Amino acid sequence: MVNITLLILLLIASPLFGAETPKEIKFKTRDLEKVQEELNQKKAERQRLDAEAEALKRELSEGSQKIKNFQTSLGYTKHKVGEIEQQLAKTKNQHDQLAQSISVRQESLKSAYKTYQLARLLTTPDSRQAVFSRQIFNAHADQLSEALGKKEKSLEKLNSLVDTQQVIRQEAKKQEDKLANMLALTEDRERLLNKKKTRQEILDNELKELQKTAEELASLIDVLRTKARDEAESQKEERRIKQVSGASPILSQSLPWPHKGMVATRFGRQQHPKSGTTYISNGIVIASQSPASVIAVADGKVLYAGEFMSYGNMVVVEHAGDWFTVYGQLAEWTVEKGQWVKKGDSIGQARPRTAGGYESYFELRFYGKSTNPIPWMSKSEK
Repeated sequence: MVNITLLILLLIASPLFGAETPKEIKFKTRDLEKVQEELNQKKAERQRLDAEAEALKRELSEGSQKIKNFQTSLGYTKHKVGEIEQQLAKTKNQHDQLAQSISVRQESLKSAYKTYQLARLLTTPDSRQAVFSRQIFNAHADQLSEALGKKEKSLEKLNSLVDTQQVIRQEAKKQEDKLANMLALTEDRERLLNKKKTRQEILDNELKELQKTAEELASLIDVLRTKARDEAESQKEERRIKQVSGASPILSQSLPWPHKGMVATRFGRQQHPKSGTTYISNGIVIASQSPASVIAVADGKVLYAGEFMSYGNMVVVEHAGDWFTVYGQLAEWTVEKGQWVKKGDSIGQARPRTAGGYESYFELRFYGKSTNPIPWMSKSEK
């Protein structure tokens, strides 16, 4: 049951004790990730503010040109109002003069009529004096009629100018109101742009501080990683010395069996019953006739729980003192990675055997090196 991936997993696993540097690296890396996340958020906000500020600048520039054009248009409208008012004053003056002229002509016509009537009474209708008086009367009547016609046209022009004046004044008022709204909107946009500029300045300072923090954390992590590599090399050498010395972190016959049964496959060099090929088993296979719950043989932390290549369903438990136990070929596992288990806690179930009964695989590793588990198992619980 040799597997290089599992061997590497167990070799690089840190012991339960004396692992402050990796923990510190983990915490500092987590801090750096948070700073980087905040830094990215601030940068994204800065980019968004830049885009919004540029849009506001374009809008203000376009608005400024529109205001200038509108002010020009309003000036032209006001000029037209002035022209209409001048025309209206001139027409009204002419109309008043016509009214006075008509009043005079009416009096002249009355006088001419009286003269004509008197001439008819004193002379014959065909007399020279009567004919002359009639001609004068008719002339005054024609002049009055002409003046009345001019007055009527003058009144029409006056009314038309008054209507035009009202329309242009209303238009001027609309333009003034619209210009006031445009100026107010421009002021609002300018205030908003100033706010965004202020926020940009604040963000720039925050980005500088975050960048500085990120650089300091990255530098600290590099120092810690260098320290961790040195410690790892030291621990690796300590492991090698312990492996060579044959020292054990536990007492012989101190472990309970993962479950009761017989040893179906022993540790070390084995010969396959069907193919006849030779292979090396890094652990043992325990077989039983009835369903069996697989237990942790000592207190520890679950390093892995799940399906793993030729091991099938597997659980790896890390124990204090730099040693591990591996439980493979399980029907199912009942623990999760990172969980702490006590000696005797169930971690899974033995799987059914093809030949009948149930079985599980058990492996014991000291300092990352597999060892025959039999000498360390209790004889009374087999």
